[in-house]
Amino acid sequence: MKHLGTVLIFTGSLLLSACGFSSLPDDLHADEKEKTSQSSAETSLESRQDARSGDSSLSESFSDLHSFEATTVTGDHFSPEDFAEADVTAINIWSTTCGPCVREMPELAEYAGTLPENLRIITWCVDANISATGTEIEKFMNECGFHDVTLAFGDGDMQVLYSQLMYTPTTVFFDAKGNLVAEPLIGAGNIAERYSMQFEAALEQLGIEPAPQ
Repeated sequence: MKHLGTVLIFTGSLLLSACGFSSLPDDLHADEKEKTSQSSAETSLESRQDARSGDSSLSESFSDLHSFEATTVTGDHFSPEDFAEADVTAINIWSTTCGPCVREMPELAEYAGTLPENLRIITWCVDANISATGTEIEKFMNECGFHDVTLAFGDGDMQVLYSQLMYTPTTVFFDAKGNLVAEPLIGAGNIAERYSMQFEAALEQLGIEPAPQ
C-alpha cells in the first residue's frame, strides 16, 4: 500500500493552506475535491483571515465539548474527562484528503513535543473511518513523530462541532472542562508562532500564568 503522504500528493490541493470542508455526516469527503472551487484555490489563507478578522462570531462558531464519547485511531476511548489532563488542549482537525493538513503534521508533532505539561495538542482525523488510507493513519502519525491522541470518531458535541467546520485544518482550543477558549486557527501556517500565540491567549483568558521556558 502506498504511504499516506504519497497518496495525498494527488489531491490537487497542495497549493492551498486550507481545504474546503464538506459537512456531510454520511459521506465525509467523497466529493470534497469537486466542492473545492477554483476561486477558493486562488484565494490565500491570509485573505480569508482578513475577511473574518472583524467578525466577532468567529469565536462563537464552534461548540464546547461537554458531552461526547470518542474513539481513537488505535481503538482507545477519549471523553470530556480527558481534557482535565491539561489546562489547555488544542484539537487539530484534519483529513487525509487535505494536502496542507498532511504537510504540516511533522511540524505540528515537533512543536507538540516542546509544550509544557499543562498544554496539549491532540488531533482529529475526520475521515479516518472512511478514507482509503485510513489504515495508514497510525503509521503516518508515528513517522511524523506525533504520539499523542488522534481521534477517529466522536458522537454528541463532537458531531455538533463537526457540522460547524468549513475548512481543514482547523484547530480549536479547550480548557480543562471542555470549554472553548481563545480563537480557532483556520488553515496551515507557522505552527510555533500561531499556536504559541493562541495558547498564551487561552491561558490569559483562564487567568493561568504560562509555565517558565
